[in-house]
Amino acid sequence: VEVRCSRFMDARLLTAGCVDDLVLLEEVGEAAVVANLEALFKKGRIYTGLGPVVISVNPFKPIDGLYSVGLRNKYQTRHRHELPPHVFAVADTALKASHAGGACSRQCILVSGESGAGKTEAAKACVKYICARSTGGGGVGGGAKLLRQGSHEEFVQNCIVEANPILEAFGNAKTLRNNNSSRFGKWTEIHFDAGGQIRSARSTSYLLERSRVVEHARGERTFHIFYQICAGATKQQRDALKLPPAGELRYLGQSASLSVPGIDDAADWRAVCAAFSTFQLTDAEQTSLRRVLAGILTLGNLAFDAKEMANADDGSCVSPASQASLKAAAAVLDISPLELETALTIKNVGKFPVVAVPQPPEKAAVARDALAKALYGSLFDWIFGRINEKMGAGAGAALGGGNKRTIGLLDIFGFEAFSRNSLEQLLINF
Repeated sequence: VEVRCSRFMDARLLTAGCVDDLVLLEEVGEAAVVANLEALFKKGRIYTGLGPVVISVNPFKPIDGLYSVGLRNKYQTRHRHELPPHVFAVADTALKASHAGGACSRQCILVSGESGAGKTEAAKACVKYICARSTGGGGVGGGAKLLRQGSHEEFVQNCIVEANPILEAFGNAKTLRNNNSSRFGKWTEIHFDAGGQIRSARSTSYLLERSRVVEHARGERTFHIFYQICAGATKQQRDALKLPPAGELRYLGQSASLSVPGIDDAADWRAVCAAFSTFQLTDAEQTSLRRVLAGILTLGNLAFDAKEMANADDGSCVSPASQASLKAAAAVLDISPLELETALTIKNVGKFPVVAVPQPPEKAAVARDALAKALYGSLFDWIFGRINEKMGAGAGAALGGGNKRTIGLLDIFGFEAFSRNSLEQLLINF
């Protein structure tokens, strides 16, 4: 045993005095850890082990073969310590422990780090590995079987994978540090049956950065979906939505650039629409979704002028230059222009009786932004509900009979500090 361990340790020691597991460092300290990470990174090795933990250094570029099927098969058939650290190893360890049953049948993978560290990509790699392992090829302990085409298991797994483009479109944005930064936290739980097949899944979101809908730092963008619908919607759809070009929309016009190198908004919109079909959203539901997005964008173009009131303090009204935007927003939100203007410029106070209090232009603008954020938050929750409705269809079968085999994956927020930090950012950081 001592000989085998010695040979094993020697194999883990790499050239240039670095190791692929930090527990093997002769001297432990910040300088030694950083130097080791740098040495591995220069060799194209972005993953470093720390016992059961995997540390990832974001390369900000694709690496050939990093998530290939061949590499995935190696981690499926070999022991974790026989191969270099990888997120596949983390996912495989959780999967095997979950299917072993007993006290370890409920596993959790935590993906943590600062903004731009690569958490979203690591989480996606873990989920894809788990789905691939569950489809067959020997399965977990040889128990899984190949999925039957059109089966419930295949449908659920397709939903788990296809949820990513939807959630990234509605929940991710370009920041100064990352072109695809998650602006919400996500807990995903995958349920297995006794044979190792995925039967259902469920995702929970928290702390969506709704303030990004109406404002963002210079050089950043709001959520991807707004740029995608502007770039990818057909002319017929844009005409029906009365949607002006992206450069004329105030909520988008704050961006340093409407387009980002490496991001194809039109292609991403097509991917999102394809994912909608996977989740069986009807044409009517997709139309309503587009109408809400267009309504939010058009709301941002409303400006307000002061208005003298006979029996009250001065109020406000939608400016003449914004009347076209008012009518367009009201049309796609299925209300009258008068109702929308009244809701933004008049505040009802009290119950018995209700007192209508006119609002000055500044407060009307605050109400406009609050409505936009509320609409987007409700739309985001609705999308999560539809995704869970489809992914959770087999939850009863998976969790029945005392079976509790689950793997949870927590993709938490990346912490950031801006020149102006909102309440959402304070909650995210602390």
